[in-house]
Amino acid sequence: MPDVNEVDLSRKEIAAVLNLTPQRIDQLVKEGVIKKSGRGRYPLVGSVHAYIRSLKSAMDGQTKRATSNRAQEARAAEIERRMAREDREIITLAEAVASVDEVAGEFLQSIGSLPARITRDPRERQRIEAICDAERLRLSDRFVKASRDLRSGGSADEADDEDDA
Repeated sequence: MPDVNEVDLSRKEIAAVLNLTPQRIDQLVKEGVIKKSGRGRYPLVGSVHAYIRSLKSAMDGQTKRATSNRAQEARAAEIERRMAREDREIITLAEAVASVDEVAGEFLQSIGSLPARITRDPRERQRIEAICDAERLRLSDRFVKASRDLRSGGSADEADDEDDA
């Protein structure tokens, strides 16, 4: 039995072994991937090894390109976010929460001052204070929930739907 390292095949035979067309074998020879051992002859082992190396090299190149593309896409996304923040199209979570807290505090304080602005009659003021206090408590709970939803990424609408169920 001949040594496998010394076996030479024809173009059609090496194409069949590599599951390629004879024309693709010609391309690989022109590209310097596969070397001929003689006129129309190709070393079996050397050709298989060379073809495998070329496939690995191509895969490595694709992996590097894919990694580079992902890095470029991540950089582009970061630039888009930064530009959107600068253009005030988006805000940070801390800014959103601070804004909700500020508006909620002002609103609740305003409700608390209504009874004194509405009447000087102590009995009527107590009645209005009780109504305003109940409403302030309800709104305060809603504002706390809205602030918590902002922090957690939840939605007040989703929670309302669950409460209604």
